[in-house]
Amino acid sequence: MTTRVPLSTNEILSPPPPPSSDNRDAYYAKIPILKRRASKSTKKDPTCVIVVGMAGSGKTTLMAQLQKSLNLRDAADDKEDGDNTTTTTTATSSTKSTNNRAGYAINLDPAAKYVPFTSSIDIRDTVDYIEVMRQHKLGPNGAILTCLNLFATKFDQVMAILERRSFPLEKNELNSVGEEEEEGQASEGLGDDSNDNSSTDNETQQQQQKSEDNDNDDNTAQAASNTNSSNDNSSNNTAPLDYILIDTPGQIEAFTWSASGTIVTSALATTFPTVLAFVIDTPRCAASVHTFMSNMLYACSMLYRAKLPMVIVLNKIDIVGCEFVKEWMEDYESFQEALDDASEMNNGYSDEMAGGGGSSGYYASLTRSLSLVLDEFYNHLHKVGVSAATGEGVEEFWTVVDQAAEEYEEGYLVDLKNRVEEQMAKERAMQRVGARKLVRDLQEDGQL
Repeated sequence: MTTRVPLSTNEILSPPPPPSSDNRDAYYAKIPILKRRASKSTKKDPTCVIVVGMAGSGKTTLMAQLQKSLNLRDAADDKEDGDNTTTTTTATSSTKSTNNRAGYAINLDPAAKYVPFTSSIDIRDTVDYIEVMRQHKLGPNGAILTCLNLFATKFDQVMAILERRSFPLEKNELNSVGEEEEEGQASEGLGDDSNDNSSTDNETQQQQQKSEDNDNDDNTAQAASNTNSSNDNSSNNTAPLDYILIDTPGQIEAFTWSASGTIVTSALATTFPTVLAFVIDTPRCAASVHTFMSNMLYACSMLYRAKLPMVIVLNKIDIVGCEFVKEWMEDYESFQEALDDASEMNNGYSDEMAGGGGSSGYYASLTRSLSLVLDEFYNHLHKVGVSAATGEGVEEFWTVVDQAAEEYEEGYLVDLKNRVEEQMAKERAMQRVGARKLVRDLQEDGQL
């Protein structure tokens, strides 16, 4: 005998309710940066800067110069605070906290033999590049890619470290966490008391013994207390991070076009405001307009793939100035004139003009067409000239990065919220499809 379902067809097929704030919060809880935005946290998010670029463009040297600029700023602030230590201790400490820039460096290049900066997290400490190459019988690029894949499997641990360092717990938060742990231990003790009273007696005796030991060693306890409090203050009162710098492998395609690179970039972008710093070798662009165009095409592809704000870093301006590159990006006619000049100098015999002579060659025509296409692309880029060797332009670099971080809030973060809404809409659509399938099955069985 079949039992009828106490629901009508209209009730089953009724559209699911619109997403409530609770459902949206449940989705936001899975994405760290959206969770913090939903909770209206007052803690400042550090800006993550992923340094990418062609091999030999000076990424690692730039990383060292950026870290040095942060340390020099800290040292200068410390010296200024020491010179002005009078009765305004509170004022100077507040000024220091607003002027200092705290940085955190990560090295993701497993093949680097020497790194000129201090990396707090280094992929070489986890994966042995030479051993991977030997065991898996891989070439240099394959070994780099495999090392990144292996490291990406544990990148959740890296993100946990970054979050703890970026948002250190305040004293009241530490106390609340300690109280919760004590309450949890107490509840476990009460639960075991009904089954085993002797265990609680032993715990009581141990606590009494500990208290007696503490009473007998007052001086030692006081010294230990002072040491622990100083350590707690040094770790818990650490200034929150302002920047997280990430150095990527020299073989740019191993990071930008691999699954591990996508995992790393997505994990960082969904946790912190993230900016791509694309480093360009300015002297090579000065030698050939086609090299400049190749760099711009690669930057465009990375921007399209990552959907993150990008800063074009024109490196090595101590050798060649970067004003001509900025002019090419801002003025279409200026680049066309540079292309004409290059064509006349080559007299149609250069391999770069393959496919024809002079400015009418295939390669020249392609470059002109691409420059016209990329003219709109340049409007969405931030550009800055720096010298990784001398440190020139580094302060301007930080200013441009802050501007790009604001663009992250207006661009990537809004797109991320839209993707969450789309996912919720897809799930509601799947519920409607499941409801229709249920009605069809019940009607076939005669239960509806």
